[in-house]
Formats: sequence, C-alpha cells, structure tokens
Amino acid sequence: MRKTLRWLGQTAAALALVGFTGTPASAAPITDNMYPTANTRWACPSSATLVTAGFCQTDNSTVTYYYNTSGISSAAKSAINTIAGRYNSTDLNFSYKSTVVWTGSGETDIVYWQGTIPDGYVGFAWCNDRVDANANRCDQHYVRFKSSTPSITTVCHETGHAVGLTHGANANLPLDNDDTRLGCMTNPSASSSLGAHNVDMINATY
Repeated sequence: MRKTLRWLGQTAAALALVGFTGTPASAAPITDNMYPTANTRWACPSSATLVTAGFCQTDNSTVTYYYNTSGISSAAKSAINTIAGRYNSTDLNFSYKSTVVWTGSGETDIVYWQGTIPDGYVGFAWCNDRVDANANRCDQHYVRFKSSTPSITTVCHETGHAVGLTHGANANLPLDNDDTRLGCMTNPSASSSLGAHNVDMINATY
C-alpha cells in the first residue's frame, strides 16, 4: 500500500505539470509523509537521549499512552486525551494507561512528559526503543514538551511524529512545512486537526 501511495503521489504531480484538468478515478494523496520516506534521512533510533533522537512508526495500531503526572498540567492532560480521541477516528486505537511500562513486550507506546528540549522547540518526539535493528517501527516513543501546559496544536503535532507522520519538507514529494493540507503536522503547527490527508496516511499504514 505504501508503494502505491508513493506512485499515486508522483502520478498526481505529473498530471498537474502537463495541465490535466479532468477528474481522476480516485483522489490521489498529495504526498507521502509517513516515515520512512526518501527524505527522512535518519534510521529508526533506539535511544533514551536526545543526542541521536529521531522518530519512526509506532509498532502497531494499538497505541497505549501515559503522561507524567508530576510534570504535565491538568490542561495538558486534557489536551492529550482530546487529541488521542481524534487519532481514534483513524485505524489507530489510542488508550490511556495510568501506569507506564518501560520494558518488555507490553511497553507503553507513547510517554508524554515535560522537560528540557533543544532551543527553538516547543515539543520533541523520538524513539526510545525500536522493534529491531532493521525495523521502521518503534516499541516506545518519548514526547517531551518544553512547557507543562503545551498547546493542543503542539500535542497533535508531536503525537503525529510518534506514529510516523513527518513535516512537509521530509515528505515524498516534499511540501512547504506550512502547507495547511498537512493539518497539525505543519511546522510551526497552527491547527489541532489531523486533516484528511494525515488520516489517509495513517489508515494506509496501520
């Protein structure tokens, strides 16, 4: 399916270049912004630090999440739960767990917390434990926010990274990072909506 999406995206671009104005049999995706793409130049990492950080896909469609109760505000917890509900409109199944599992086959898929991140960022997502050395999928992503009360747009954006969604510049074909068709995956994020394209990408992957 992923190869089909990439072919369709390239076909759509080619048709636009030659001035095609008819109605295609089915709408092609605007781009492929699901890790890995030709423009994601990092391997799925396995690191507890930000030194070699990068995100990849989550390991399957069942996504468990946890937030650090001491560093995340009540408003942030509400925003995370709201965004989890929006991701549940896709083929992913998000569920909150009150206890985090750090190791083993049942690791919590996304762990949200507040802490230090590189200058210029309001949130950062990275894979802490990839499935295996040759995999594009991750058993556990960390999502760290600079503020204890991140905006709902930031929560949507970083959660997107934790399931594999990229910025426009990392997509194949590349888009401007502020292309509104990317929903909350614009950079900087200006929307708390996944948008139809991201929903399609998630459903085609999981």
